[in-house]
Amino acid sequence: MLVTTFNRRMNQLLYSLQDKQEHIIQQNILDLYNYILDPEFNQYLFQLCYLFYVTEDKMLKELLYNYALTNNANYYRLQWTLMALNENSNYENVKNGFSTFINVILLKFMLNQQLKEEYVLELGTQIGNNQKSINNIDQMMKNCIKSYREIQDKIIFNLIEKSLRLKKIDIENQKDHMSRFLSQINKMIANLRIQEQPEFRGLTIPFNYGNLDSFLIVNLLEDEFTCFNTAKRVPYKIIIETVNPSELLLIQSVNQLCQENQSELIPFYDIEKEMKTISQIKIYQQYNIEELKKLAFKKIDLQNLSHIQNLTKIKEKDIYVSKSQNKSIWGEDWNITKQKIKQNSQYGNLKSHDVRQIIIKGGDDLRNELLIMQMMKKINEIFKQKQLKLFLRPYDIILTSANSGILEFIPNTVSIDKIKRDNPNLSLRQFYLKNFENFSDAQKNFAESLAGYSLICYLFQLKDRHNGNILIDNEGHIIHIDFGFVLTLTPGNIGFESAPFKLINEYEELLNGKDSDIFTYYQVLIFSGLTILQEHVSELLTFVKLMNFSTRNNLLACLENFNMIEFKKRFHENVNQKNLYAIVENLVKKSSNSWKTILYDYFQYQTNTIYY
Repeated sequence: MLVTTFNRRMNQLLYSLQDKQEHIIQQNILDLYNYILDPEFNQYLFQLCYLFYVTEDKMLKELLYNYALTNNANYYRLQWTLMALNENSNYENVKNGFSTFINVILLKFMLNQQLKEEYVLELGTQIGNNQKSINNIDQMMKNCIKSYREIQDKIIFNLIEKSLRLKKIDIENQKDHMSRFLSQINKMIANLRIQEQPEFRGLTIPFNYGNLDSFLIVNLLEDEFTCFNTAKRVPYKIIIETVNPSELLLIQSVNQLCQENQSELIPFYDIEKEMKTISQIKIYQQYNIEELKKLAFKKIDLQNLSHIQNLTKIKEKDIYVSKSQNKSIWGEDWNITKQKIKQNSQYGNLKSHDVRQIIIKGGDDLRNELLIMQMMKKINEIFKQKQLKLFLRPYDIILTSANSGILEFIPNTVSIDKIKRDNPNLSLRQFYLKNFENFSDAQKNFAESLAGYSLICYLFQLKDRHNGNILIDNEGHIIHIDFGFVLTLTPGNIGFESAPFKLINEYEELLNGKDSDIFTYYQVLIFSGLTILQEHVSELLTFVKLMNFSTRNNLLACLENFNMIEFKKRFHENVNQKNLYAIVENLVKKSSNSWKTILYDYFQYQTNTIYY
């Protein structure tokens, strides 16, 4: 049975909190201690922190304390999640309580007995039998952790701040600026290698997917990065090397640099002071609202769209920096790149050594996207367990504040926007025929992934589906990213994208037309996926119910006007298979070449130069 024990425990906790059954609440929280080291605990941490936020339950607080003490990654995962929930609170008593809570966690972490023993062991050769030094170990460890926290926070917030400040730098100067910046960050990371405690010898990032023990960043590749220039900010991709800190005991510290290098970085920058609300940022960075309303409520002859005037085209371009000489639009295969980096790395011989691509993003509320990604990950697990052919590619989202975060970059992908920029005269079908040796395999992958994301778009009302947010991987799968506009949220709040999902003529052409076998296969896959999900509605709703526990303290914009009944209806739980297939056919029909979908692509081209 796919419904996990942990999921059931969370449901039981929710119901006991709703019923205010104190003894049952206590028992449910005690049961969760059995899962504190389970990766699934990490997946529900967002919900657990929110429940603590709205209930201030003492046992739940103690559970989170103990979670934070397990390792440095869990400490930061908890701290950042609490910060993301707390920063825009309108309730001062809650904000003050959260600040106190975070400080107490830090103090408990400093006095953690296991860490203390490791710290004493590390210093053993230095302190010898000096009892006075041993008695001062608490203060020494406090100073060590305090110093590490200050450096860690400085690096993280400078990384986040850079995605906002890059916008003020001319595009032609961004390459040199980023190279210098990453070099400075690397110097700060190198300075951490002199720390006695292994967990403090690099930058801590609490990843949720992949090798969870490999959470310590020991190096950034200074000559491998991409700057994604958008209308308001510049998110950027970097490549990092990570290890399990316990393995650092096996190697000597290398290339220790002077502490004075730390001062080369620009001072801490208060991101929040220079940001409007997320909804304002999202709207003003992309849309002229009055123009959008005119277009949205007036059906236009799509053959004469070129006559629309007064739309300012913003010419932006991305900056790609890489050693690879591969001429493919996808660049060098990521597995080959990883192997090369591993071979040349001083940490490559460690079992935990990993190489990751991450995107640093400031000025975006990623909390809504995180909620959808949680459910999407669960749906993907369901599809795999039932051996369905629908393809989805969830990605890691790490909150660092209410308006910033770190995202996993999906390797071997390129946006359809870039495909169209580089191949302006090719349709998607022509692109596939030109770039995939086995067209039929790539076409099948496209159908299976299009079916998966059609379901995701329909169930979660995913909007803002321009070609900058849709990728193609080197196997032919289509992959959607950037889930900022979901459920009740729409760009400009005017409901512009009204089709259930994006199904334009180019997609249908790639699938040999609507009368083809492969198109029927695509439609059957949607039906099969929806049929299976009917059995798991309760499990999926757990994520939303937990975050919607208190309407008074709702923190997610996508849940402000959320209707649970309408959401459940989209799963068509009590509909038989014959009628369900008819519903799927109707969804496909409504989506097929929708004029509003086409108009939205055109508008994004005119305003943000996103090709279609």
